Amino acid sequence: MLPTLSILPGYHKRFLQGYPWLYANEISKSNLTKELDPGALVMVTYLDQPVATGYFNRHSLISFRTLTRDPLEPLDVHFFIKRLESALTLRKQFYSQPFYRLIHAEADSLPGLIIDRFNDVLVIQINTQGMQKLTPFLLEAIQSVFSPSTIYLKNDSPVRELENLPIKEPSVIGKALEYLTVVENDIQFIIDIKASQYSGWFVDHRENRKMMSELSAGKTVIDYFCYSGGFSLQAAKFACHVTGVDASESALQNARQSAHLNQLTEKCDFVCKDVFKDMDERIDKNQLFDIVILDPPAFVKSKKDLMPGLKGYEKLINKALKLVSKNGFLMIASCSYHVKEIDLKNCLSRALHKNQRMGKIIKTFFAGPDHPSHPLLEESNYLKGFLVFLD
Repeated sequence: MLPTLSILPGYHKRFLQGYPWLYANEISKSNLTKELDPGALVMVTYLDQPVATGYFNRHSLISFRTLTRDPLEPLDVHFFIKRLESALTLRKQFYSQPFYRLIHAEADSLPGLIIDRFNDVLVIQINTQGMQKLTPFLLEAIQSVFSPSTIYLKNDSPVRELENLPIKEPSVIGKALEYLTVVENDIQFIIDIKASQYSGWFVDHRENRKMMSELSAGKTVIDYFCYSGGFSLQAAKFACHVTGVDASESALQNARQSAHLNQLTEKCDFVCKDVFKDMDERIDKNQLFDIVILDPPAFVKSKKDLMPGLKGYEKLINKALKLVSKNGFLMIASCSYHVKEIDLKNCLSRALHKNQRMGKIIKTFFAGPDHPSHPLLEESNYLKGFLVFLD
């Protein structure tokens, strides 16, 4: 028997329709809610009827996260095996090679959990107290389903602080490794997993990188915020020449090694420099490119950052437009959840007007099918962007 919490009258409708969270002001307060350890498993009821089981953290604004709508389902190793097998079945329908996001939190009914799969290496991020407590079951289930050579626990995301979880140094279960090889769209990438951000590779742009790779045939390309060369090297497969710019020398070292591995060194170069400074220098020299790619880190990490963040996106697009040749293309992406599609489109529109350029949005893009979204949870739709043709 699990501790029982009840939904306050008037706050039930959205949750009963499938919304996966309950906020602190939607749960009836009691001595129990004050005493439960953060991340404790609980049953939620409405009008004394069980409606869900999940975990509770009174210190978090999102107090309850749903694990199952079947209150009788045991939350044990078998529960995780079923969730992992379901996620695997979905990914296998889209990807012939085992390089993808395997678990995407609420969308895969495992809130607080991110798993990226790189062949026999699994990189795990645990971002909530509840999932932290369930880690032993999770790890046993992973061994049962995948038998990986390496499980890399990368619990260093700042989002953990929202749940009063410590930022930890990465740890390894199984074979220790410093580098891993990622295969994406027939290009191999060498990733320094210890020094890399998040899981080491941003798998969400796979389909978008393929699109830009094919579009780059016979063209000159500059890739800003290129990180470890995801867009750069795939574009270089067909382009005349590609320049990648990033402020991280360690990430660029990965890109250079990957260029050598794929015999693309002659077609691309990588510059370690602040992106805005690099743009200004190239604008002063009247340099133009057939394609400019902008894939910046999140400019808006919370609601309070929205207005200055949008100014940052507009400033970035404004400078990039000065570098795109006539009949060229601009790709602009945002991985900030708080920046909506219309916000990014408005930034683009204002920059086009300021530069007196005509632009046509050719494609609106999002994350790939290994990043499913929960139908009722906008937060799972974080990546958006446009491919723009410039007259």
